Amino acid sequence: MRGSKHITAVMVIALLAVAMVPATVGAAAAEQSLTLGVTQDTETGNATVTVTQNDSVVENATVEVESSANYTGTGTYQTDANGTVELPNPEERVNVTLNASADNATASESVELVPLDKSLRVAVEHDDANDSVTATVRQYGEPVENATVEVTGSDYENGTFQTDANGTVSVAEPDTTTNLTFLATSGDLSVDRTVEITADEFGVSVTQGDDASVTVSVTEDDEGVENATVVVSGNYTDAGEYQTDENGTVELSAPLQNTTVNVTATYENDTAETTATLLGEVADDSPFGELVSRFVERLKTMDYDGPMGQAVSDFVTENNPGNADEKRPDHAGPKDDKADKHEDKERGPPEHAQKDKGDEKAEKTDDDSDDSDEAESDDDDDDDDDKKGNSNGKPDHAKGK
Repeated sequence: MRGSKHITAVMVIALLAVAMVPATVGAAAAEQSLTLGVTQDTETGNATVTVTQNDSVVENATVEVESSANYTGTGTYQTDANGTVELPNPEERVNVTLNASADNATASESVELVPLDKSLRVAVEHDDANDSVTATVRQYGEPVENATVEVTGSDYENGTFQTDANGTVSVAEPDTTTNLTFLATSGDLSVDRTVEITADEFGVSVTQGDDASVTVSVTEDDEGVENATVVVSGNYTDAGEYQTDENGTVELSAPLQNTTVNVTATYENDTAETTATLLGEVADDSPFGELVSRFVERLKTMDYDGPMGQAVSDFVTENNPGNADEKRPDHAGPKDDKADKHEDKERGPPEHAQKDKGDEKAEKTDDDSDDSDEAESDDDDDDDDDKKGNSNGKPDHAKGK
């Protein structure tokens, strides 16, 4: 039994020794590995290559720079006391391969070097959820604070802004889809970028269910808009102002009769309008009394707390078919033939007829006057004859007697 235990202990020790060997080898490899880092100066465009090992700089490491392009910085270098090698600013964008070695440790890295005059970059991001557009200015990958960004676009409120510590500028989303140009300037460097910004598709729609109930939906980019203001106008019992729910909808009751309504939705700076024809519960050819009865039932269902009599009176006045003439368009002809006939009786014969009658009366008066003048003339002649007879005395044959 004792011999068995000893053998077991020896096997355990052997296994532990074997397990520890790879770990030791791995640790030694890690100690021998090198790390390469490359940065470019924002003032000169020169590239600095730094060689480190276990977070410590490596002096006298060998760095070979290779490139298939025409780059004056290719060659072999030795790192200084800071573990760095400086390469010249490239004349154009160029890809280089860096190979470093020191005390049997090596490292390799491929990087793109960018000339100074092309080092400034501006990136644009459209945040549709927050209705904003953000421009970020970087130089050699690092954010640039206090860079000037000029934003221009058609039908847009143009402006000039300064970047924050993160190199960003945020502007409002345009009301309509348009191209925005961002011109960034930092020192003697400048860069611009033009992007198309798609505006929100803000809209309002009206639908009716099988029970004729009405649903108004407000959407932005096909998503429901909560707390949008909806104004419904027209000859409709539910006309008024509402706020959309979390689904971007407003639920309204069925209209009593067929009617046309105008619906306007607003949310922040967006506005949309639509016109809808709604089918009512009462047919157009139904008795007017049925419409009034339905209206009264609707008031009771709504728990109407105002003077019901006044509400019914207003409804009757507004919807009474007898008031249709007041709403008749001009091209629909006379409002009421009976009224026209009554007016005809009141105003008598036409003007020309009155004139003709006046002329006849005038002619008759003239005729009567002429007859009277002739009669007077005859009488005058008789009188003259009488006078002449009296002056001559007896006739000649009577004088001899």
